[in-house]
Amino acid sequence: MAILGKIREKSIVLILVIGMALFAFVISGVFDGAGAMSQEPVAIVGDEEVNIEQFSRRVDAVERNTGMSNVQAVNTVWDQVVTEYSFDQLQEDLGLAVERGHVENFIANSPGFRQDSRFQNALGDFDVVAFTDFINDSKRNNPEMYRQWQLQEESIQSSISKQLYTTMIRAGIYYTAFDGKAAHALENDKISISYVKVPYSSIPDSLVTVTDRDIKKYINTHSADFEVEESRSIRYVVFDETASVEDNLAIENELKKLLEPQVIFNEVSESEETLASFSQTDNVQEFIAEYSEVPYVETYQTKAQLGTYANTLFELKEGEVFGPYKDGSQFKLSRMMDVDRGGSVKARHILFAYAGSQSASSEVTRTKAEARQEAYRVLRLARAKGADFAELARTYSDGPSKNRGGDLGFFRRGDMVEAFNDYAFAKPIGSIGVVETDFGYHIIEVQEKEDVVLIASVVKKIVPSEATSNEVFRTATEFEIDSKKNGFTSAAETSGNDPRSAANLSLMEESIPGLGAQRTIVKWAFEEETRLNDIKRFDLMGGGYVVAELTDATAAGTSSVEDAQNRVRPILLQDKKYELLVSKYGDNATLANLAEDYGQTISTSSAINAAAGSIAGAGTEPFIVGTGFSLQMNETSALIQGKQGVFVLEVDLFEEATPLRSYEGYSSLLSEEVINRLRPLIDEVIRDQYDVVDNRFDYF
Repeated sequence: MAILGKIREKSIVLILVIGMALFAFVISGVFDGAGAMSQEPVAIVGDEEVNIEQFSRRVDAVERNTGMSNVQAVNTVWDQVVTEYSFDQLQEDLGLAVERGHVENFIANSPGFRQDSRFQNALGDFDVVAFTDFINDSKRNNPEMYRQWQLQEESIQSSISKQLYTTMIRAGIYYTAFDGKAAHALENDKISISYVKVPYSSIPDSLVTVTDRDIKKYINTHSADFEVEESRSIRYVVFDETASVEDNLAIENELKKLLEPQVIFNEVSESEETLASFSQTDNVQEFIAEYSEVPYVETYQTKAQLGTYANTLFELKEGEVFGPYKDGSQFKLSRMMDVDRGGSVKARHILFAYAGSQSASSEVTRTKAEARQEAYRVLRLARAKGADFAELARTYSDGPSKNRGGDLGFFRRGDMVEAFNDYAFAKPIGSIGVVETDFGYHIIEVQEKEDVVLIASVVKKIVPSEATSNEVFRTATEFEIDSKKNGFTSAAETSGNDPRSAANLSLMEESIPGLGAQRTIVKWAFEEETRLNDIKRFDLMGGGYVVAELTDATAAGTSSVEDAQNRVRPILLQDKKYELLVSKYGDNATLANLAEDYGQTISTSSAINAAAGSIAGAGTEPFIVGTGFSLQMNETSALIQGKQGVFVLEVDLFEEATPLRSYEGYSSLLSEEVINRLRPLIDEVIRDQYDVVDNRFDYF
């Protein structure tokens, strides 16, 4: 009951996956768990230690399979491991046992096992004997497969145990007919009210006072809402390693040399040779391989794909060279290789598949002759004046593009099957005709055509020179030395740098705003040896440096007044303004005098139900609505503190819900709603049962 009580306290609804979907016999990413290391465990969950070697293998697998960063994978595996170890101990404490029959039933009802022909009898049904024989054979002849099965079996048992646990919780949730009747009334009883709302914003803040003592008292009273994790704050200066003006000029000049023939000395022949320029060379591919940092790719491009200098490049004659020019982080020297007029076509089509045509679904039953007949019938519709080709495609097409109105976008020669390709590139814009392919009959509309060009480019990436890199290192080092000697602020002012800040970094965080993934800096900030105002220089991935200062170290605990005041002050201002009105009116507030004193109007709202908690013109105000349902007809409320302001209301009309013969439906619905809210909280509650020692920081 204690566990159930903890669950009921939770309010956040997440997603709980109950059970596992097993689609293959051997799962990937399993770990042998052999050879416990002597190191300190990465975690202690209850009485169980989590081995760092096993943990690291799981982290590696998550990184490989998901593309997560190391820290992201660590945190993902951490949540999994803590839940698993907690539940293993919980099921032992509760005496939850998984029998052989449970496992067999689970396997028999899992698609991956049930549909595997190795485990089927002559009728195609799952055969537990065949499965058992397979496992026994693996044990004798394939130890690795058997080991993986053992790991998978453990996962299955864990899944079944969780299902049993969930079933136990579900069995403890029950609502009576009385509860159902109350739920029915909550949804269907209705009131109509007259009210006055005095918005908090209409009462000047200057009329009330919120002190630090008030804030501290509020924090202490609501301490659970202000618990904070251990954190660090830093400020830092970035020294980017970027190419200088001189570096850019040097790269540009290097490319300019390729515009003219170059004379070199051949040591073999002991004579001078003249190398052709980029425009003169007969072997462009070889030339680019020699001088370019990006290989040559024979790809035709449209004008839109060529970027800033597209117009210039399109105007080049075959063999003509343009450049050097700067394109983003590169310098280029480009040569026109070929122009394909109309080499890119935009078209849309309507496909009429037939039984046996390529990729036709099982729902297609028409014959080839019927498909042809239908294609030519719709062709007449498509060619009719004012025809909507897209709508015809959505109505008649069997192709995957039907929902896009048959739109295929732009495509190049050879992208489509031969007959389709020939029609699209041969016919003028606006043509609509029928073409037969292995997929069926197509009505094709040629919409647009674009020229495409083949451009060959010698590319040099813009990178800082060694001299520039050395200068950046010198500048960063000088700043580090100056900041340690004279203070970070003074050094920043002297050097003209504007420091950036990163506040409240958590222990297992890796990203720093403005810097991206910088786990090394975060680790440094949390190390025991690092003190407030310590300063250190770090290398940046991709080049450059950061000089950082530790500006704050916050221990785990309760928020300070300073940190919490922006959150608490608005709450207390509302409380104080409510108290101000109470002290002013006491029990004598009326709709009329409240409206007159604060320039508000008397509003009305009808057909309000308690479940919705909303008032027309006032928004969601559940406490105000709840108060309305507690009043008698024509009774005036006291001043009520709402979310958006202070209210006074009167009930003008009460409409009681029509009684039902049975409230069982409402009772069942209540149970299902609670169960649905609880499902995503179960893992969280399981983890809360056991103390956890977190040693991740020591390893990652």
